[in-house]
Amino acid sequence: QYAFYQVELSRRAEYRFKMEQGLREAIEKEELTLVYQPQIDVHTNEIFGFEALARWNHTSLGAISPIEFIPIIERIVFTACKQAVAWKKFNKSAFKMSVNISPKYFLDKEMVPLIKETIDVTGILASDLVLEVTESVVQTDTRNLSVFQSLKELGVSIAIDDFGIGYSSFASLKHLTVDHLKIDKYFIDEILTDLKVRFLVKSMIELGQHMEYGIVVEGVETKEQLVVLEELGCEIVQGYFFSKPIESENVLEYFSKIKEEN
Repeated sequence: QYAFYQVELSRRAEYRFKMEQGLREAIEKEELTLVYQPQIDVHTNEIFGFEALARWNHTSLGAISPIEFIPIIERIVFTACKQAVAWKKFNKSAFKMSVNISPKYFLDKEMVPLIKETIDVTGILASDLVLEVTESVVQTDTRNLSVFQSLKELGVSIAIDDFGIGYSSFASLKHLTVDHLKIDKYFIDEILTDLKVRFLVKSMIELGQHMEYGIVVEGVETKEQLVVLEELGCEIVQGYFFSKPIESENVLEYFSKIKEEN
């Protein structure tokens, strides 16, 4: 047997090793941070909620995508909930805090107790917390159904993220008690130029509304996209047209800005 050596493979292995070694240190030094992207009600132009997005700036590797590092769900959920409680005292109005959950972690036996403890410790209303999971967990597997049911009993909302591009299963949606469907940016990029895409988005919005799910559309970057989505009956949107993800210290300023505009 023989194999050809490739420098790129060694570089990738070295990068992965440094990332894994640095992650524990990043947690200890609190290098993992959150930014928050607003979600806007298109009918009232008010803040519906925020999505908490993890960021890690490694000292030598630079910015590392959340996709690449191991989900640190305890810290992310706790920090996001604590931040939401603080903002609510300032803003005095209801809004949601959405946090992405890794599909593997979602089925962990410690998942539900962790969320319950976080709600109890931070004081966030369970109804103000939205856990986002990808379509890969939307299956009729009894484990999934049990976790969904336990979270719903806590009063937590659940959103199916990246809806329409993964393992969409209408049979699963029939069995799962979810609250929101998030239509992926993939469709919005071509909604102005492709009639088939526009029809697909319209169908997903109508499907969700008929099943009494809230609809959130990601990746809205232009006024023209927003106008089309309004015409299609979309309710909640997020994207660069409204705001890029915001550092926590700048969110109160964003609240004030929205109030002035309304």
